[in-house]
Parts: sequence; structure tokens; C-alpha cells
Amino acid sequence: MNSSKQDNRLPHSSNQINELLNSFTSNPAGKLIILAGKNVGEKKNLVQKIKKSSANVKEIDLRDVISTVEEETYEKLDNLFDTLKNNQIVHLMNGDVLSGEYTGNTYSFRRYASPQEKYLLRKLEKSSNGFVLDLLDEANVNHMMERKSEAIIDFNAPKSGFGKLFWKLKQISVHGHTFENKRPLKK
Repeated sequence: MNSSKQDNRLPHSSNQINELLNSFTSNPAGKLIILAGKNVGEKKNLVQKIKKSSANVKEIDLRDVISTVEEETYEKLDNLFDTLKNNQIVHLMNGDVLSGEYTGNTYSFRRYASPQEKYLLRKLEKSSNGFVLDLLDEANVNHMMERKSEAIIDFNAPKSGFGKLFWKLKQISVHGHTFENKRPLKK
């Protein structure tokens, strides 16, 4: 992973995305790509491109792994990494749980990595696998993530009036606002 700070943010419509994905899928070991933003449709398209170029993609919902108890999270992450195959690409969904969604950490003027997030990033760095981390809230990308990632791909709302209208209509909720990621129910 990158250890030096660099400008590695790209819009999802950038011409450099295909080159980035080719490099990532050909040698994914220890690499992290972050998908940040609320344009879920375009994120799905990009993940489909990755799945087409590499048949070895595993999807993991981080809501099932991250908890408010640090030791429990560390144990689950260790177990998760033990089950991964070499040179596999892992799509980490619902990555916002790392950023204090319910881990007990709160937003402040400057957001720092949570202990769970730091532990995961250290595990990713040492792994022989590649990782795609999906974040709905762009504010959850902190300086540590920027340093450790190969690229951060921004998935902003469409810019055209017609595209923006349809995208906004999809965001409407009939029964009011709900949080984007819900805490999993205990069974």
C-alpha cells in the first residue's frame, strides 16, 4: 500500500479508472481501493467490472464483522483473514461502520481512524489479497485511509439536470429518513 501522502482521488467517470482496475486485478496483493459516495448505481457498475476481470471476488458485509467491542472485532477480523484465499479480491461492503457509525466513536472537526479501522488497515497491508472498501459517506475517508489506499474513487451525484432529477427521486423515502446502514439485529 502507499505509505506516502499523494493525490489519489478520482471521479468515477475518470478515464484513468480502467487503467487503475487493470493494475489492481492483475496484482491485488496488499492494495486497497476505496469507493466513496452515495451514487450506488455507479458503484455497482464498477464492482461488476471488477468481477468480470477477476472471477475470484468475495463479498463481505462489515456489519457482520465490526462491533462496539474492540477485542471481539479483532477476533472476527483475524478469523476472516484466515478464511481468505491468496490473491483474492475482497469487496468490503458497508465500510461506514468502521468510522464510528456504532463503534462508539463520534465525528469531530477532524476525524481520526477508529481502533477497529486501524486494525483492519494493518491487516489489509500485510495481506496477499486486494480490497475494495465501500463507503457511503465521503466524510468517512480520513487521512490514514488516504495514505493506505491505492486510490479513492468518488461516486458523486450525477451532474446533468435530468440525471440528477432521477437520482434525487431514487433517494426519496416514503416514511421519512432512515440511517443508511442499520445496526444488525441480535438473534
